Amino acid sequence: MYRPLPPSADVSLAITYFLGSWDIAIFADLILQGVLFTQFAHYAALYGGDTLLLRAFVAGLALITTAKTAHGLVFLWTINIDHFMDVAAAIGSTGSSMTSVDILLVAVIAFYVQMFFCTRLWWISMNPYIVLLIVAIFLFALIALVMYILADKSGRVTWFTLHVGTALAGDVLLCGTTIYFLLRHSRHASQQTAGILSALMKLAVQSAAPAVVCALIAFVASVAFHLTTPGTNAYGLLTVVANNVLPKAYAISAMWTLNSRKSIRRAYSVGPQSSSATSRHRTPDDLELSLLWISYEENDSDAESDDPRQRE
Repeated sequence: MYRPLPPSADVSLAITYFLGSWDIAIFADLILQGVLFTQFAHYAALYGGDTLLLRAFVAGLALITTAKTAHGLVFLWTINIDHFMDVAAAIGSTGSSMTSVDILLVAVIAFYVQMFFCTRLWWISMNPYIVLLIVAIFLFALIALVMYILADKSGRVTWFTLHVGTALAGDVLLCGTTIYFLLRHSRHASQQTAGILSALMKLAVQSAAPAVVCALIAFVASVAFHLTTPGTNAYGLLTVVANNVLPKAYAISAMWTLNSRKSIRRAYSVGPQSSSATSRHRTPDDLELSLLWISYEENDSDAESDDPRQRE
């Protein structure tokens, strides 16, 4: 993202708006990874009875987000310790393969979580056309990021803008269609099921909002940065920070969704309806509640106990 400064430019601009942006981004990444570790621990304690597929998804998410943070620490050491007092060398190191690996990890984490939410949308909607369209959008965003890494300097601006803009469009479409299909199901569901669907709609908006806002900031800042006078400015800082925070916002959104299932189910399971909510035999109207993101089997004792080990 860095463009060489004009000869008369103050070196402090590069330190403040470019090297400083990486410091802020990596520290923000560390804070958000701490939030994720808490979410992973919460999931492990309360959802040990989840399907193997879901547990594998969470394990994979923990692995790649931790790898992203570890790589950020190496990056931070390189620009602040290895090249201490050598601004030119520090700036040069950000154009190395380390930056490409960082950007690739950002895209992989985002795509990984996006596929989870696309799977969720499939079980809600059972509409292959909409789901495949959204998957194609996210796949194009990933390809655009790979092309950005492989392209020469003249083509990088276009590919990065396409990547961020396409990912933003896919996020908005994914969130909007998820809410639409949940709303459509709630119109034909029982009172209890409608309550759960209403809670899921609220959760979809709340959990998706940080990632969508972050993607919007990254897109606007990226476009503004490349339209301004060559050099460093606050738009470049916003682009680097937002792009590095974005994958952790995606991951937090996914874990927030998974860890909210128990509280949502118990909030809308009262008396004799509680057993029907977790029955193995469901009506078609209840199917959206029995799948990947909301389903875990509970027996009667589990409904009254906080012990996560008491599951079928």
